[in-house]
Amino acid sequence: MKKLFKGIALFLMLAMLFSIVGCAGDQPEEPAEEPSEEPAEEPAEEPAEVPSVALLLPGPINDMGWNASAYGGLQLIEETYGAEISYAETVAQSDMEEVFRSYASIGYDLIFGHGSQFTDAALAVAAEFPDTMFVLINGNAPTEPNLACVQVADEQQGFLMGAFAALMTETGTVGVIGGLEIPPITNAVNGFVAGAAYINPEIEVLSGMTGSFDDVTAAKETALAYIDKGADYVAAIANQAGLGSIEACEERGVYAIGANQDQFDIAPSAVVVSVMKEVPIAFDFAYKTFMEGNLNAEVYRLGVKEGVVFFSDYHDFEDFVPQEVKDRMAEVEAELIAGNIEF
Repeated sequence: MKKLFKGIALFLMLAMLFSIVGCAGDQPEEPAEEPSEEPAEEPAEEPAEVPSVALLLPGPINDMGWNASAYGGLQLIEETYGAEISYAETVAQSDMEEVFRSYASIGYDLIFGHGSQFTDAALAVAAEFPDTMFVLINGNAPTEPNLACVQVADEQQGFLMGAFAALMTETGTVGVIGGLEIPPITNAVNGFVAGAAYINPEIEVLSGMTGSFDDVTAAKETALAYIDKGADYVAAIANQAGLGSIEACEERGVYAIGANQDQFDIAPSAVVVSVMKEVPIAFDFAYKTFMEGNLNAEVYRLGVKEGVVFFSDYHDFEDFVPQEVKDRMAEVEAELIAGNIEF
């Protein structure tokens, strides 16, 4: 949008300049002014233009999860750098190319697609606008010269959730629910299974995918089925749909592990802790790197070490969670940071 305004302003300025020159040609020449003894002032430097940013989201910004965290990242960029921002939420698969293309045509400098489901659309449109930078959050298809991928280490998030569930369970059975079957979600679910087994190889982990990020009912029914099979801790990595799993835990009096954002306020009697993805850090990283001219067509992966994946507060469960569990989880985090846990 800034580029569009600049173009209009330039056109008007040139038009005015030509008009003035045309009128001046009919006037007698004025005698030249005596040169001033005072040195001419140096023209003030124009401040560097701050790159504008647009964001495409697969869901609503109020989902208390994946999409809300991305919106937080966009706001962080606006507040920190004064960037012009815009976003489109709940963008359908069939509309992704059109929305990308619209933002690029208007003149946005940096355009985020929040999720690997935006890959095909980004690949198509990035080729049309080589001067615009595109970033796929959790994408895996970097393409020269202008498509970068910033990944959150979802398997580390799932690993922490699974390890915590295994340390806390009294029944020996825990559950994890994934949403849409895409790599970031399957990685997180597989990470949960691995984390639980890391703590207790004999634990029973119930896992499955609902195939949707917005089917709250499906996630709730899956959680209820897990609870009926003995699960006393259930986690859902399913964006908005995950709210259904938390609701099921609250109704049945078992415990939930929140995902992506601190979900304690959704169900204070059920959500013991959330394993958060501080997605705004990933957005800030991408934007700052772009401003510095160093954002390349490659994959940047951020996790526990970079402060992108971490535990929320325990809130009302501070005394409920034993100190030995907290200490053990601190050890697990340290192992992840050191790179001693392989997936």
